[in-house]
Amino acid sequence: MIQLPNDPEYYSVEEAADELLLQISEFIGVNTVYIAKKEESYMQVLDSYNKSKHVVDSDLQVNYEDSYCQFVMESTDNHFKTFNLSTEEATTHMKLAKELGAKAFMGVKLYGKDHEEFGTLCVMDLEEKQFTERELSFLQSVGKVFNFIINLDETKQQVDLLSTPIVPVTEGVVVLPLVGIMNEERSSRLLENILHQAHKEDLDYFIIDLSGLITFNNLFTNHLIHIIDALELMGIIPVVTGVRPDIAMAQVNQGTNFNKIKVAASLEQALQQIGFSLIKNEA
Repeated sequence: MIQLPNDPEYYSVEEAADELLLQISEFIGVNTVYIAKKEESYMQVLDSYNKSKHVVDSDLQVNYEDSYCQFVMESTDNHFKTFNLSTEEATTHMKLAKELGAKAFMGVKLYGKDHEEFGTLCVMDLEEKQFTERELSFLQSVGKVFNFIINLDETKQQVDLLSTPIVPVTEGVVVLPLVGIMNEERSSRLLENILHQAHKEDLDYFIIDLSGLITFNNLFTNHLIHIIDALELMGIIPVVTGVRPDIAMAQVNQGTNFNKIKVAASLEQALQQIGFSLIKNEA
């Protein structure tokens, strides 16, 4: 049975994964467990657990045709398993198993809102392993838990996206606090919504606060740069605040140049940079 803490409260798929992946590893007896989302042309790992040897990174991206998740996604049984990836007929030609040092593999398909395909929940081990029907049934049961959480998560994202909170601070200055998960679809629609609303306003400064982000991928980083470039072309000065260390490292790894962009640690500092200050109203 899956043991959860009393009154668990999950805000995203990643938080739920943190609680469950360890238990999957212990029950099935495998080194690695991960949850991955299917994007247009690749699989994006959202979270992972590695018991002894580090095999799968929590932010790993693999081209769809190079991933073992493709066999899960395309299976009519909604699952795929093999005791050895290197000898399985369908996967023997693939190099990823040797690169990762993995042999046994099992995965089940995950579904999101309106029963749309979301991705996979997978386990891997360093040794050959014949997975039992009981172990498959357990993984499928945990998958159903994830399906429910994904459904709630995507519904919340849609509500958040449709009501993108561009908040007026003072004349000519607005703040956009970005919260939650930034995936490919949400990043694309966010770009459109921001530029549409910015066009309707007579703005001098557009402050983008990143402190509320739970997770993001490289495509969001690209969209952020596009948003900044577009705002500048519209004569609006963008200011970025709330850049956490993981966000900063992602920008550095991608070679993003922020030298020409106004960056501040907080909203208060951002306002000070552009000539405003927050004054406490004495009662």
